[in-house]
Amino acid sequence: MKRWNLRRFAALFCCLALLGGCTPVEGPAEEPEEEKEQQEALPPEEPAVQPARVTLVAAGDNLLHNTISFDAEQGDGSYDFRPVYQFVKGMVSAADIAFLNQEVPLSGTVGRYPTLDAPQQAADAVVDCGFDVVNEATNHALDKGVQGLMTTLEGWQQRGILTLGAFLSPEDASQPRLLEKEGLTFGFLGYTYGTNGIPIPEGQEYCISLIDRAKIKSDIAALRPQCDYLVVSMHWGTENRLTPTEEQQELAQMIADCGADLIIGHHPHVLEPAQWLTGAGGNQTFCVYSLGNFVSSQNTKETMLGGLLSLTVVRDEAGNITTEAPGILPVITHFENGGKNYRIYPLEDYTQDLISRHAVRKYDSPITLEYYQDLARQVLGEFQQTKETFACQP
Repeated sequence: MKRWNLRRFAALFCCLALLGGCTPVEGPAEEPEEEKEQQEALPPEEPAVQPARVTLVAAGDNLLHNTISFDAEQGDGSYDFRPVYQFVKGMVSAADIAFLNQEVPLSGTVGRYPTLDAPQQAADAVVDCGFDVVNEATNHALDKGVQGLMTTLEGWQQRGILTLGAFLSPEDASQPRLLEKEGLTFGFLGYTYGTNGIPIPEGQEYCISLIDRAKIKSDIAALRPQCDYLVVSMHWGTENRLTPTEEQQELAQMIADCGADLIIGHHPHVLEPAQWLTGAGGNQTFCVYSLGNFVSSQNTKETMLGGLLSLTVVRDEAGNITTEAPGILPVITHFENGGKNYRIYPLEDYTQDLISRHAVRKYDSPITLEYYQDLARQVLGEFQQTKETFACQP
């Protein structure tokens, strides 16, 4: 009896085990359809913002009088302007972006004031120095007519230089001036107050950007969304005046209100101050009203002092873009009697021996190192830089 019960118990146990083995194993619970749809609708995660640092240098008027071309002429009839820039080349070429105001046409002749012009080899020296952005909206732009301007622009184009403020055609004028460095896109606009009374031919109004408030506002509104950092070049002001006019200040504030990041001023042929402006949107805009002459053959002592602007554009990990440590390094145009040895020197490298040989002493004396040092401090104040604090180190 007991053996039978044991047998029956064993058989019953085996049946239960077999039944248990046939029970399907449950897999992971399926997500509700609604949750699936929500997950599929979520956008992919955007990549983290890449921090960036871009250095920018800007120079004032490259005012190539005929005497500078004569000094650059070689025995075989060619021209070599490179020695003019040799003592500032290291700082310019070290910049990620280098801007120059090209005051006069480069259409191939040696032009005498008031209609200036210089050989195309001057462009080679500008490129060799390290400049890659050139403003052509100046009062001398039409000194050799529209054809002279076209020749100049074609020369820059052949050398891979970005030009602003003057254009080859309506189609060219409609193209935004953009330059990308380190993942940051820089936009450029340029304007001049006039063309020395030389009329722009009817139907060719596109060739020069004149200062017009409505146009400036419209241009900035169109370009601002296309770039991370917006630079506006202004050929404005009063010659030989060491302070900005009321009109310059009003225009600068308008440009800041429109959202520009940097205003580079030129035309007065002397240094004028720099300042921070607060735009209508709370943005900070740095403005230098005039960088003075980069090089010239003018004959008053104030016009010998110019400046090199330097700054660093920074994008942090949060995507904020700021202008860091902007300032101006004073530079001196040097030349000697007979229109010889045109050179640009950082003021701190200029010597008593050099100043004793400066040809401007014949026209506007006395000049001393102390005079230029005091003038630089007076005009630039807190924004005066030294070679050590300059953003771009050779």
